[in-house]
Amino acid sequence: MATQKTELRSNGVVPGVAHLALDVVDRSQTTAIAVLQDARTELRAAVEGGIEFADKTTAALFRFARKLTQRIDEGVGETLATVERLVGGAVKSARETTRAATDLAQTAVGGIAGQQGPSASA
Repeated sequence: MATQKTELRSNGVVPGVAHLALDVVDRSQTTAIAVLQDARTELRAAVEGGIEFADKTTAALFRFARKLTQRIDEGVGETLATVERLVGGAVKSARETTRAATDLAQTAVGGIAGQQGPSASA
C-alpha cells in the first residue's frame, strides 16, 4: 500500500490537486482584478456624471443670476424714472403754488396799501 500511495502522489493526484489549486487562485485573482477594474470604470463614470451635473447646474445658476440682475436693474431704473418725474412735478407744483401765493400776497398788500393811502389822505 505504501507503494500505491507513493505512486498516486508522484504520478498525478497531488500534483493535479496542486495545479487545480493554483488554477483556482489564478482565476480568482483574475476575476477579482476584473471586478475591481469594472468597479473603477463605473465609479469614474458616476463621478464624471456628477461633475457634469455640477457644471451644468452652476452654469444654469449663473445664467439665472444674470437674468435676475438684469430684471432688478430694469425695475429699479423704471422706479427711479418714475420717482424723478414725481419729484420734478412736485417741485414744479410747489414753485407754481409759491408764485401764486406771492402774487396773491402782493395783490392783497397792494390792495390794503391802496385803500389805506387815499383814506389817510382824505
